[in-house]
Amino acid sequence: MKTLKGDNNKISLCEMMGIDGTERQLRKDFINFNDEDVKTLKELSPIIRGEVDWIIDKFYSNLENHKELINVIDNAGSNITRLKETQKRYLNELFMGEYNEDYFERRLKIGVVHNTIGLEPKWYLGGYSVYLNLIMEIVKRKFRFRPWRISRYFLSISKLLAIDSQLAIETYVFATLEDLKNMSVSKGDLEGKVSSYKDFIEKVSAGDLSHRIQIEGDDDLSQMGHQLNEMTKKLSLLTKQTTKSTNVVYTNVEQLEKTAESQAAGAAEQASSVSETTTTLEAIMENAKQTLEKTKALGQLAERTRTEGEKGQAVLQKTIATMKNIREKVEAIAQTILALSEHSQQVGDITNSVGSLAQQSKMLALNASIEAAKAGEAGKGFAVVAIEVKDLAEQSQQATDQVKKLLQDIQHATDQAVMSTEEGCKGVDEGVTLIDETGNAVNQLSDVIHEASVSSKQIVAAVQQQASAIEQINASMQEIKTATQLFVTSTQETKDATTSIRTVAKELHESVNVYILGNEDGA
Repeated sequence: MKTLKGDNNKISLCEMMGIDGTERQLRKDFINFNDEDVKTLKELSPIIRGEVDWIIDKFYSNLENHKELINVIDNAGSNITRLKETQKRYLNELFMGEYNEDYFERRLKIGVVHNTIGLEPKWYLGGYSVYLNLIMEIVKRKFRFRPWRISRYFLSISKLLAIDSQLAIETYVFATLEDLKNMSVSKGDLEGKVSSYKDFIEKVSAGDLSHRIQIEGDDDLSQMGHQLNEMTKKLSLLTKQTTKSTNVVYTNVEQLEKTAESQAAGAAEQASSVSETTTTLEAIMENAKQTLEKTKALGQLAERTRTEGEKGQAVLQKTIATMKNIREKVEAIAQTILALSEHSQQVGDITNSVGSLAQQSKMLALNASIEAAKAGEAGKGFAVVAIEVKDLAEQSQQATDQVKKLLQDIQHATDQAVMSTEEGCKGVDEGVTLIDETGNAVNQLSDVIHEASVSSKQIVAAVQQQASAIEQINASMQEIKTATQLFVTSTQETKDATTSIRTVAKELHESVNVYILGNEDGA
């Protein structure tokens, strides 16, 4: 295989095998490998990078169970540690999204290496299946709740591994044909076998996997025939597996499509219900705000009423104190008037005494005048004095009469004042009693107002809590509404994706159906 190394100073493997840009695109188109597949594979790149060690360990753990493969590695002068690093690069390249000439060249070189170390197609074709199963195990674990994505990833990975297996097989076949040129066989046998192998390879290339090469002998060319038969057998099994998987995918996609339609209908109904609930909650929240404002106003009014009640209670207490003070003063006035009445009585007694004395003086003056008249000329002077005494007595009598009259008026006024003060005291007592009763009523009213104020504050607090709760519920419903809208969008996207996957699965199924399978291995 020295002629297929593809060194920098020699022609590339792609050029040697006639795989140019047109041929590469033709192969991609044949299996419907498109830009959507490239995008899908690139999506998996970070996941595979994180799991590449696990995949490689699992792969070589399986490989160590086959001693023949270990012998191939040992005979090639390599080891598992070195091969693991090579396989890591291979796996990461699968999901880099660059499937150009360099990618094809590297895959062809892998086929060259396989042929050089004597690794038969049955092993490396089986290796693609092992890799597919390990990768899908990760995909299923990561996307177990999104089955439509699992199907999409499976299809894209299967297409790319199909390209890789084609290139590996072609390299093997091409290298084998190159080796035929150096075989020590007769020209006739060589031409016959090469013609037979060529016809067989053309049938395989055309998709007919039902034929096998009739092999005679045990030379190198015959060994190649066995390997070609084994290769075709593996390719046939791979095709059957792909067909089976495609049928399963197609069935699952149909179920998924029905589920997506059901989810879409349910999501739409849920979105409608959530929208109605949100509208109702907004109305409730608006009412709650109005209730809160009215409750706050009621609380403020109750607080003002309580304050005014306390002021009225204080004024009432002052009024009671003032009324009691007035009563005391009225009682003092009454006592003073009574004392004045007693003094007036005493003055009346004195006035009576003075009047009596004036009457007696008048009588004495009259008697003196009589006696002076009897005395004649000698008694004239005494008569004058008697007349003056009489005049004074009369004046005193008149004065005492006037004083009596004044005392009577004073006594009468005093009696009326005493009666008025007594009535005033009674009125003050009644007023104090009424004010006391009013005070008790005001105190009770103040207590009621205080309780109403406390209750109104509690109502305000409760309404505020209710308003806050409604706002929180409304916010939650808004989030649910947004999530529901996203769910509706997602279900529609899922429905579209399942339709797309169904189309792709159908195309893949049709692509696989171009192969004609034999009756071997359960065909």
